[in-house]
Amino acid sequence: MDSKLERLLAATKQKLYPVPPGTFRWRFNTEPAWIEATTASLQRIRFNGRDFWAWNASTGSNNTGDIFLYDFTLDYIDENIFDKTFNLGEQGLTFTHCYMTSDGHFKCIDALSAKVSIKLDPKDGISTGDFEATFSPEFESPNGVFNLTRQTS
Repeated sequence: MDSKLERLLAATKQKLYPVPPGTFRWRFNTEPAWIEATTASLQRIRFNGRDFWAWNASTGSNNTGDIFLYDFTLDYIDENIFDKTFNLGEQGLTFTHCYMTSDGHFKCIDALSAKVSIKLDPKDGISTGDFEATFSPEFESPNGVFNLTRQTS
């Protein structure tokens, strides 16, 4: 298992806290119905010797074998406020979708394209924004919005 997949699987096994409705939600293509994440987080993490900002949101759980997760990361630069739109690869932007397969395996796929608009104030820990991503044709393309407060524990 690659280290990114290990990190994301480990994140799903941490103690997760429910989030208020509207904190992180998405829909597919132009469908009107929103899907609300049941857990979501914003963290500054150290991974493979580098610092990142990591946003993730999911529905389901390991216990029920129905995890459905979106995760995006940006390279950490400093503690200054930023308000910017990033395309996949800019400032290290990654965008990943993970899910549990019918046979109980945890699988992750990277987006083919993604755009994330983020406003982040690292000092107060509040991040707002929106996103859109495209995956291979067999996966639906999400677009969504988020309003998260940084976890420091």
